[in-house]
Amino acid sequence: MNVSYMKLSLAAILPFFTLFPALLTTSCGDSTTGTGGNGGNSTTSSTDGGSAGSPNGGSGGSGASGGSTSSSGGTNTGGSTTGTGGSTTTSSTTTTTGTGGSVAVLDPSKDGPYQVKTVDDSVTVGDHQVPIHCVYPVDGPTSGPYPVVVVGHGFQLPPSQYYKYLDRLATFGYVALTADFPTSFFGPDNPANAADMSAGLDWAESKLPGIANADLAGMTGHSLGGKVALLAATKDARVKASIVLDPVDGGGGPGGGCNPPGCVDVSALMPQLNIPTGFLGETTDAMGGFQPCAPAAENYTTFYAGANSPSFTVTIKGANHMSFLDDVASCGFTCNFCNMATLDNATVNGMSRAYVVAFYERYLRNNAGYDTYLTGAEAQALYVQTGIATIQSK
Repeated sequence: MNVSYMKLSLAAILPFFTLFPALLTTSCGDSTTGTGGNGGNSTTSSTDGGSAGSPNGGSGGSGASGGSTSSSGGTNTGGSTTGTGGSTTTSSTTTTTGTGGSVAVLDPSKDGPYQVKTVDDSVTVGDHQVPIHCVYPVDGPTSGPYPVVVVGHGFQLPPSQYYKYLDRLATFGYVALTADFPTSFFGPDNPANAADMSAGLDWAESKLPGIANADLAGMTGHSLGGKVALLAATKDARVKASIVLDPVDGGGGPGGGCNPPGCVDVSALMPQLNIPTGFLGETTDAMGGFQPCAPAAENYTTFYAGANSPSFTVTIKGANHMSFLDDVASCGFTCNFCNMATLDNATVNGMSRAYVVAFYERYLRNNAGYDTYLTGAEAQALYVQTGIATIQSK
């Protein structure tokens, strides 16, 4: 049974349960990134119990009490120092040196140095309108056009539950948007959903000329949105990389509740997808409960198995299928179908936002310094050595 469409089957007979997620708003005007964000891309920064930033960047992170942190033009992965009486901290800015000079590697778990704006609009696809919510850079260390990332929502989940992903991406210099494709308990249509996500790229190209580079695009999504994001990537040559969050694939077939041509076995298409991919997932919802939210036979591991190199998969221990939402507490009745998570929502969501940023910095901007946050030293120290996650790569 494909959970992307059937896990909420009770809702079909309980129509009075309605999802009212809290809207996660962003400023519609120019706004600087919040305190704790990274400094500018090209500015050497240092702190000594204070804060650092740059002329165009957001506020820098606070230094350690009694200690100091610094970053300079040389190669530095996670560069940290300890001051007398202070504690060890990680610099928010490191640099990698290669042909053409140094490239900044900012901490993806903090906001980047770009100021952003938001816009709400829609794009016509066939006989329906696809609502668009977009956050994009208006000022920062570099000028546009910027890469575009489309984020797909889960089945019967509102796009507003993924707005913080957009906010973080935009502060790193991406045009980030959600495309609200329709879903139904009756007659799923994966190809139509994928076309709606690709229409988000069309919208960005048309409405944000000089700001959006739709030919340098990423596709991201959660649950059904992850599956659809990957399907869109197989069909749209503008998509150059894709990282997805706990995707679920029904695979089609009789009795599965999701049959061709409306339901596509996207995991079977992975050998045909020759772009970098990343998969974040969990196994708490692989079995058990009223209805497994991410069955083992259809979860993120089935996509990774067929993915071409370069690819990686991260298994987050203690997360459940809904842990990737911005705010599970506001999810309401929808989230009650999944098994109980043992790792808090903020930890999982913060980790997944950092992964999405680091992935696109690595593969849309070709900054190899971000490997440290994906599978390298920083990822090992932050997630593997602390027992939060396991990582595989190829």
